[in-house]
Amino acid sequence: MKNTSLFNAASICLTAVDAEKDAPAFAAWTQDSRFISFAGESKAPHPRSEMQTKEMLEEILKESDEKRNTFWFGIRTPDESELLGITALTWIDWANGAVQMDIVMKDIEEFGKDSAAEAIALLQNYVFHEIQMHRLSISLPAYNKNLQKTLENLGFKKEVRRREAVYRFGKRWDSIHLGILAREWKEKNDSRTLYS
Repeated sequence: MKNTSLFNAASICLTAVDAEKDAPAFAAWTQDSRFISFAGESKAPHPRSEMQTKEMLEEILKESDEKRNTFWFGIRTPDESELLGITALTWIDWANGAVQMDIVMKDIEEFGKDSAAEAIALLQNYVFHEIQMHRLSISLPAYNKNLQKTLENLGFKKEVRRREAVYRFGKRWDSIHLGILAREWKEKNDSRTLYS
């Protein structure tokens, strides 16, 4: 595989999350009822103020610093002028080489665009090449078909379906768990560059 930039792709870059600077954009996203927040959130979706969002991001980043088993990244345009999403390695099991990831984008359509695919591909490279983990997984609600397709295109496979585990838009939805192993990622990427 060719040498690739660790945090830069064709249409996005991954940067540090800045609680103060990123709060206005994230708070604005929550005003859209179709906004898909982090999969791990069990609270009902609701609009957040800038102050609430700043406090939430500060809490996440503080816990990340203290526990050293999560990494958070802002997904931005190459010139870093716009925040398109936030992605994270939300749980790292160092002993077993297992990583759980999550991703939130500014709107539901963004999950099917190059920005989401490139962010996830950068995370795959980071997980399997840089920190030498064995598996990467993610859970998502079945209604996020754009993200599911993006993940499957990047080599993720369906592993678990939890029936009717999510209630949203007045309906019950399955929760789908997808994963990819280091050897599967390596086989998929050995013969081509990640971003051409």
